[in-house]
Amino acid sequence: MAATPEFEFLSVRQDEAVLHVRLARPERLNAFADTVRDDLRRVIERADGDPEIGCVVVSGEGRAFCAGGDVDVMHDIRRDDDLAAFAAILDAANRAALALRRCRVPTIALVHGAAAGGGANLALGCDVRWGSETASFTQSFIHLGLAPDWGGSRLLVEVVGLDRARELLLTGRTVRADEAQTLGLLHRVIEADALLEKGLDLARTLAGRSPTALQALEALLASAASGASFEDQLGLERREQLACFDSAEARAAFEAFLARRQR
Repeated sequence: MAATPEFEFLSVRQDEAVLHVRLARPERLNAFADTVRDDLRRVIERADGDPEIGCVVVSGEGRAFCAGGDVDVMHDIRRDDDLAAFAAILDAANRAALALRRCRVPTIALVHGAAAGGGANLALGCDVRWGSETASFTQSFIHLGLAPDWGGSRLLVEVVGLDRARELLLTGRTVRADEAQTLGLLHRVIEADALLEKGLDLARTLAGRSPTALQALEALLASAASGASFEDQLGLERREQLACFDSAEARAAFEAFLARRQR
């Protein structure tokens, strides 16, 4: 799949309600370069606002998912003592991470090979993370004297807990696929040659879910994560459940269920 002409280092393809976004810089392990961070943000925001899109899949071309920031580019910035240029990179990464966080349609990361630094945190920002046996996660920032970005300090704590997040960030060690699944960095490990097909099958399934129910689910999880009281959570569940129950999708689902039962 060639890079989409609109984007130098992204390949974007829509198949019915599934938008597949591939990082397309395989010769550099899909390391972030030039405008790719803002390009990712633009693609995600477009998908979020498009009623024809029901799921977004993120993957990488070649032998890696994403190596994170391009170390050569950062070295040049460091050599030139250009703090403003590095701040611009961080701002672009933050915009992309926020767009992913706010996206109302389900997002899936399909991870093969290395997911390092910002690339690991791009994957962690997705709702579902499946990987092949070659997948690995590395919070590599500490090896360059850096702190996490792409929301990694928050995402990692959400996924593995504070104590384990501290260990992974302090050591910068590489977590292979089996351990990644045990820790929750990956939800499933799948044979490498079946990862894309099965991941896209999942995307088509999620794209067929009720948008009202999916948005309710996201609102409820966000409320729970923010520390809402149990009583407040019950009230929000009541409100969202009423909206779901009154939706056209629920009416159709009830009719279909009853029709199947009567066969």
